[in-house]
Amino acid sequence: MYHYIQALMENTVPFLLAWEAYVFFMLLFFLSIVIRLNRMEHKIQALLDHAGIEDYKDVPKRKEVIL
Repeated sequence: MYHYIQALMENTVPFLLAWEAYVFFMLLFFLSIVIRLNRMEHKIQALLDHAGIEDYKDVPKRKEVIL
């Protein structure tokens, strides 16, 4: 039984550690996306506050040029 447990741990522990690392780094990746989106939202809100725009509907539309 000892040899069975030892062989099992030798084969599966590296895989489990790699899986845990993968999940951890994917969590960090998605957290960085959330943080970046939050920063972008704050910057956009600061620009709208600076321009005195209360609602998105008040944003002036881009003038189209017809050639």
